[in-house]
Order: sequence, then C-alpha cells, then structure tokens
Amino acid sequence: MKRVIIIFAAVILSTAASAQQSIADDTVARWDDQHRTTLVLGFSAGVNLYTTGNQFSPYYSKYGLLMQVPLLLQYDITPRWRLSTGARLDFTFNPLHYNVDWHEVDDGNGYIYADGLEFQETFTGKQHYFTYFFHLGIPVQATWYPWPNEKRLLAVTGDLFAGYAFGNNLFLNRSYAERNGGGTGINDVHQVSHHTESLLPWKLEVGVTLSTDVLGLIHGVRFFANLLPSYRDPVTGEDLYLTGMTLYL
Repeated sequence: MKRVIIIFAAVILSTAASAQQSIADDTVARWDDQHRTTLVLGFSAGVNLYTTGNQFSPYYSKYGLLMQVPLLLQYDITPRWRLSTGARLDFTFNPLHYNVDWHEVDDGNGYIYADGLEFQETFTGKQHYFTYFFHLGIPVQATWYPWPNEKRLLAVTGDLFAGYAFGNNLFLNRSYAERNGGGTGINDVHQVSHHTESLLPWKLEVGVTLSTDVLGLIHGVRFFANLLPSYRDPVTGEDLYLTGMTLYL
C-alpha cells in the first residue's frame, strides 16, 4: 500500500511539473505574440484627502475633487512591468476650510487690487470659497503587476507628473438674507479673481498608486506629494505645499 501511495504521489508531482512547464511555455508563447505598445485615452475621477501642515493658512483645504484625462503611450517591458508616458489634463477643485476675504493692497497710484487671501472677520450668511487648477503636463509611470495573467487584480504604479496650470482661480461666493420693513430679500455677492499671484502654476508631483478593478466603488488609492508650492501667502510670504491621498472612484 505504501508503495502504491509513493508511486501515485510521484505521478502527481510529475504531472504538475509538466503542467507548470506547459503553462510557462504557453505564457512565453503568448507574450511573444502580443503587441507590447498601446495608445490609451482614459478618464478617472477621485477625492483628494490632504495631509499638509497648512491648517493655519487661509488656503487650507481638508479635501478636494480631482478629474484626470490621460493620453498615454504604454510599453510592456515584461509581463509584469509596463512603462507609460504621454500627456495628461488634471482638474483639481479645492474648497477652502475657513472664512476668508481678499487681501487688498494699494499699488501706490490709488488703485487697490487683491493679490491673495486673508482670514475674514465674522460674517452672517452662507459662503463658499474654493480654488481650482487646470494642469496640463507630462506623466511618466512605471507599473508592476504581481499577477501578470490577472492584471485587473492589482497594479502598483510609481509616477512623476510635471505640469503647468494654464487656468487657475480663486472664487469667493457669499449669499446673505436681510429683513426690513418692506419684507425679506436675499442678496448674492459673487467675487472672482483671475490674476492673483498667490496661486502658483507649476506642479512637480510624485506618487505611488495601488489600483484594482475588483473592489467595486473604490478602484485605487494614490499617495502623492507636490514638490513645488501650490500657493504663496502674500501676507506671510510662506510657500504652501499639497500632499495627501487620492481615492479613485
């Protein structure tokens, strides 16, 4: 009986080894037949959770919304490794945490203009303050697939993005109600600044992304840090950086 078991185990091991070799040969054959270069136009959206030390600045945001449109040329070096580069458009929307107001300065000729933000005194009403950026730039990505035959399970990507904001803005909106003897009215005040120097246009961002297509709502998480400042506070002269985490939906 023992001899039969030993012979049966040896047959199983031999069959498994042959099957693994057959799979490996088939994988190599299929890899040699594949086109390794692809051009991809994509779209992704997510939520930024900021972890910077700017919580005492009028430019502080706890979170932001992100949309990306990449056009990437991808090259598969091996079944596990892929390099990508091309162009990418980023739109970032950051609601500001505090009540803020314009920091106004006099140019010396009687003209007063806003060059940034400062903290605002008490205001009764509903207010919305946010910044937004449109960055166009070049991403460089290296992606590793732990399971190359099931790439949708998990991908680990390191990336570098160099971009310039061709559009950025500070937007302040206030809505307040007032009562008088004639009745009640609602006044809306919209203030928009297109040319404040406190929003800096250049971005050099590094990140690491874990992505998957099997979790449902969340398709990935990215940890990022902008090596260049996003804001420059005109009151203190301090450069403010954005770092944090993105949850891709």
